[in-house]
Amino acid sequence: MFKRTVAIFFAVCFTLGVMCSRMAKIILTSDSSAASSRNSISVIADTSRGMIYDCNMEPLVQTEAQTYIALKPELSAYGEYSGYIPDSYREEVFEAVSSGKIALCPSLGETDGRDAVSFTLKKRYCDNGLCVHLVGYTDSSGGVCGIEKYYDGILSSASGNIKAVCSIDALRRPLKGEALKIENNGYLSPAGVQLTIDTRIQKICEDALEEFGFVRGAVAVVEVGTGEIKALVSVPEFNQNDVSKSLDDDNSPFVFRAIMPYSVGSVFKPVVAAAALESGIPTSLSYTCEGSYKIGENCFGCHKHEGHGTLDMYGGMSQSCNPYFINLALMTGADRICEMGERLGLGRRTELCDGWYAGNGNMPSSEELVSPQDLANLAFGQGTLLASPLQMAAVYAAFADGGVYRAPVLMKAVIDSGRNAVMTAEPPAPRRVMKQSTAQTVSSLLLGTVNSGSGNRAQCDYCSVAGKTATAQSGQFKNGSVEITQSWFCGFFPYDAPKYSVAILKEDGDGGSLDCAPVFKYIADGIYGQGIL
Repeated sequence: MFKRTVAIFFAVCFTLGVMCSRMAKIILTSDSSAASSRNSISVIADTSRGMIYDCNMEPLVQTEAQTYIALKPELSAYGEYSGYIPDSYREEVFEAVSSGKIALCPSLGETDGRDAVSFTLKKRYCDNGLCVHLVGYTDSSGGVCGIEKYYDGILSSASGNIKAVCSIDALRRPLKGEALKIENNGYLSPAGVQLTIDTRIQKICEDALEEFGFVRGAVAVVEVGTGEIKALVSVPEFNQNDVSKSLDDDNSPFVFRAIMPYSVGSVFKPVVAAAALESGIPTSLSYTCEGSYKIGENCFGCHKHEGHGTLDMYGGMSQSCNPYFINLALMTGADRICEMGERLGLGRRTELCDGWYAGNGNMPSSEELVSPQDLANLAFGQGTLLASPLQMAAVYAAFADGGVYRAPVLMKAVIDSGRNAVMTAEPPAPRRVMKQSTAQTVSSLLLGTVNSGSGNRAQCDYCSVAGKTATAQSGQFKNGSVEITQSWFCGFFPYDAPKYSVAILKEDGDGGSLDCAPVFKYIADGIYGQGIL
């Protein structure tokens, strides 16, 4: 009886257990189906921020595309799509799907299956991108320098992301029959800012410094008639994707040399000539150079130790004769020369964009030039005078523009998500700083310097150009005794209808004629060769 009772008891329990199990399964299946419509897992593949464009709406960031693949967190997906996974990512992808995570990696091809889908990502920076100093870079907190920093608010407001999404059941298992999806949440929005930079000209200038082996130097290109900055180059550069590699570089790659003040030397002589012409001194003024100019106990030497003989202003400029310009400066006076320099923007800060200012440099006042020796130094661009390549490009643009000075401008517009300009930058008002006839005469002096003087290596294959060389003493020494000199060339082209003003600097150079004039030719020929004019 007991055994029969026990048997019946266990039979009843078994029956109840089966019933309960079936009921639980029904309930669980019902709950899973309900949850499937609202449960999912996802992984963000990439984030983006606002665009930075050049003057032709060509992007300066997010230019390098790469195909990626996302896999469902199932081993079957790994097996089916393993042919798309690079060998170096196989272990990482296997671990991800094994642990119930969506796997992401670069893809060896394109697919659009249920369990795996390919999509395109764009890196913010290339390893060898253009305009690295100008664009700057970001870290986890936002923009660190350059446009990334000074327009961080606008660029951040256009942020977005792209992510892979997988529907799951209540047990966090991928739902059968549900395709893996890629969601774009404002990723790569076209909104951002537009600069005046022309990537074609920027590329030519960057190539030029590489071609001529500049270790430390800069180029600035300004459009005549608008003041728009078309190129700002500084070498060495840094890798925006790995800035730490450049932190201990002795050549200081984070220094933006195109906007940094330097001793300018003889590229200042056209400013002296302009002040003299405005004072009524003619180009026919002659002076006999005997190799030096003596003021009191100070003797200012000429680079041609035996002297140039008798020169007029054309000869003095083309031969870059220091004694001629010392004599011219003393006749003109400190007041007029300093005033002309100030009119041409020297010693003034340049606002590249909201809150970002280029170096002021230094244009000494006439009160600071307490002796004739001080004025003599200024006559050939030495002493306390300092200016950046950008400032000097703007000075020469004023000569090319008939005596009208325009402060350089970098910002063009704020762009919305429809690629429309919603806010246009207002450039500073142009100012006439000298008579048109004065600017034309200075331009002709610079034409002669290239055609038959120290700047002859700048002659272009396509047009006449005007410009001036310089080899400026820096007051800094290497190896304890050898003074470092800065090489310069500043000029504009085409001479008959000026379009671009260019300033080139090489730190620790051998001379403007040797170092920088050929770079000017390379840039001018390159611009002509690409039909940019």
